[in-house]
Amino acid sequence: MAPPPPPRTDTVEKQISELSIDENAPNVVHQKNVAAERLNKARTKRDQEIQSLKDEQANNAKKGELIQLHSSLVDECRQYIQKFVDQQMDWTNIELAINLEKKRPGSIARYIELPLHLKENRFVVRLEDPDGHYDENGNDSDESEVDSETDESDSDSDSDSEAEEDTPSKKEKTPTSKSASDKYTNKGTPVSIDYTLSSYANASVYFENKKSAEAKQAKVEKGAEIAYKNAEKKINQDLVKNLRRENGGSSKQEREKFWFESFYWFVSSEGYLCLAGRTKSQTDLLYFKYFSDYDFLVSSEIEGSLKVFVKNPLKGESVPPSTILQAGIFAMSASQAWNGKINTAAWVLHGSEVSKYNQSGGLLPPGEFEYLAKKHFLPPSQLVMGFGLYFLVDEESTERHKQQRVEREKEHGLVRILDNKKRVFEKTKVTNVKSEEVPEEPETESDEKEEVEDTTSSQGKKSKTKKNASRYDDLDEEEKELRMKLLGINKKSKNVKKENKVVPTPKEGDKVSEIGRQKHEEEVQGYLLDTDASNETLSSFFDTLDSLTPKPAVGDTVLDIVPVFAPWSALQKFKYKAKIQPGLAKKGKSINEIINYFTHRRLDNSRSDPDLDWPAERELVNAVKPNDLMGVFTVNKMRLIVPKNK
Repeated sequence: MAPPPPPRTDTVEKQISELSIDENAPNVVHQKNVAAERLNKARTKRDQEIQSLKDEQANNAKKGELIQLHSSLVDECRQYIQKFVDQQMDWTNIELAINLEKKRPGSIARYIELPLHLKENRFVVRLEDPDGHYDENGNDSDESEVDSETDESDSDSDSDSEAEEDTPSKKEKTPTSKSASDKYTNKGTPVSIDYTLSSYANASVYFENKKSAEAKQAKVEKGAEIAYKNAEKKINQDLVKNLRRENGGSSKQEREKFWFESFYWFVSSEGYLCLAGRTKSQTDLLYFKYFSDYDFLVSSEIEGSLKVFVKNPLKGESVPPSTILQAGIFAMSASQAWNGKINTAAWVLHGSEVSKYNQSGGLLPPGEFEYLAKKHFLPPSQLVMGFGLYFLVDEESTERHKQQRVEREKEHGLVRILDNKKRVFEKTKVTNVKSEEVPEEPETESDEKEEVEDTTSSQGKKSKTKKNASRYDDLDEEEKELRMKLLGINKKSKNVKKENKVVPTPKEGDKVSEIGRQKHEEEVQGYLLDTDASNETLSSFFDTLDSLTPKPAVGDTVLDIVPVFAPWSALQKFKYKAKIQPGLAKKGKSINEIINYFTHRRLDNSRSDPDLDWPAERELVNAVKPNDLMGVFTVNKMRLIVPKNK
């Protein structure tokens, strides 16, 4: 039979109702039964502890009273044991002697239980209960009957011992009297006695133990209600958490990822977006689509360092040095400097000092750049990173944040820019290079690609070319011609390529290399042609940043969370943050510890103190899945540093 469902408060009922789940579904019923079973176990454990203390009191009181009632017998047994101890007999021999003495009717040894506990100066004696109730192996009997049997046994032992040896009829009675004595020794309540103390001193020990148990019971009962309520609260919270986790797909839509979350990213303490590619292809994509002459490139000489693009949307304004330093730390966090715990320096270059083309105009391989100026090295920095949570707020809160941001920019005379002069320059350069090399190398590459690629890919390419051509029908002739050239669909270029088609057949290795290079050039052309989309993306980022807050203010409505991995100095305004340094702990274990830290901090149910956790925030953090946080980290091993929850 399933246990009754646990009592739930109005808050818990409201949280479960907000999940929009079928409470009769098998998984929901199972979770409720598990919660009810846990609650019943908590209640039973507390009741058992109290009952155990009550039994201990009754047992100690009874034993103390029995010692007082049979004080002469207890003292006699004490002296009997003390006699053997004083003779310095071996403990084993003492037990053998007592065992033999037990067989003699009327011996005091019949009351003593074996084995003895001489190491603790104790032995166990069985004392008869006048009410006829015995513990453990005691039998129900009247004390008068026991005394009668004892007197009869003593009489047989004293006056008729010789007759027992000579008369067969008397010998037949001997087993009967022994049986009676053996039965007698099993009667009574076993009581542990310290033979170094008097009978009344032993009784006092039991009465003191009874008082201690009473005090402990009072203490336990006093905290039992509080402990039970805490257990009930925790179990109900776990119930809501488990129901949310199991029904997350139906109760909450998966948040659509922002465009910058496909890269490594963070926002500096001054509000500048810093991006880095996860792969070499992503690095090229960032360069061609989002990098301008106003921006900065930050990296280091250490193997594995990221190339971090620092976006500068403020025309005529320089990027603060602290932002550049943070970008340098971010770049080196993915390098060997992190695992080696090396404090080294990054370097920075202005956007106008970085190019994807070598001096002869050739396109560099993915992830590689031509540096047109001397690198400016930054001061050495300690690699200290952090994990934080942005909160995504609703439209009303976003609009309020946007107005505050616009007012600050107007106050300082700042203007955001969206054009990308570097991309316009690079686009022109690529077009010119293609035009100059049309009769020679590019023609050969085109012909070779036609030979290698199958018919299906050629048809797909033609379809894509037609689609791109129609895409620019609304542009003026000059810009349309420029973009058509980049797509390789200029009619003149096609004719020239056909005329210069005859070239020496390259080697197989060269052919593969040429195909790869041409594929890279086509990818770059695709990046360059997508001008409007990248500008719209950057424009939307400013609105997105207004909807992300590191510390919700009073009146904000939080909808979701966005995790970020960033230099520790960039997370100072965050409410939810954890410090991370180089170490040996695995990423998965550290993420679980971070979630545990976030979900066990002090909670402000009144939502009046923005420095304390709020219920809505806690719900979002409880619902997060550790796997969703893995991708933001640039490191695999770390040392987590978080304060202890109070």
